[in-house]
Amino acid sequence: MQYEIEIRSLATIETLEAYDWYELQREGLGLEFLNELEKFYTNLCRNPNTHSYYQKAIRQGKINRFPYIVIYEVFNTRIVVYSVFMGKQDPGKKRIT
Repeated sequence: MQYEIEIRSLATIETLEAYDWYELQREGLGLEFLNELEKFYTNLCRNPNTHSYYQKAIRQGKINRFPYIVIYEVFNTRIVVYSVFMGKQDPGKKRIT
């Protein structure tokens, strides 16, 4: 089955903030972060049900190499990404919008 990914605005903002932060740490590191995130999304489209549940139908999966968690939900042929959350933050701050 082919899945389509919808990335919500909060996830986009969090991704851009992470990119900017990593680029400040070392030039090119932000791009490495984006590449790992893209790999995560590619694998997610292949098999969205491999990651653990966060709450009810909402799942979460960790990005390789970086301490970020993708919060998402699967609907028929669509995957909605709600958040790209920094895993070292307080888990109570996870937002789903």
